[in-house]
Amino acid sequence: MAQEVINIRGMMCGHCQSTVEKAIKAITGVKSVKVDLGNKQATVEYDPAITDINKIKKAVTDAGYEVVA
Repeated sequence: MAQEVINIRGMMCGHCQSTVEKAIKAITGVKSVKVDLGNKQATVEYDPAITDINKIKKAVTDAGYEVVA
C-alpha cells in the first residue's frame, strides 16, 4: 500500500468535501480516503499495483477542484 497527501484548492464546504471523497473512492485500487476540509487536503491510501497518484489527482480535477503541488 502507498499513502499520499494531496493538497486541494476550491473546497469550501461539506458538500465539496463529500464530492472529492466520492470521486477518489470511485477509483479501483483506492483502499481509504480522508478529506480534511480545514486543511484542504486528502489523505489517500491505495494499491500502486492497481492505480497511481496521477489517476487519483485526475479524479479530483475532474470533480471540479484544483490539485496544488
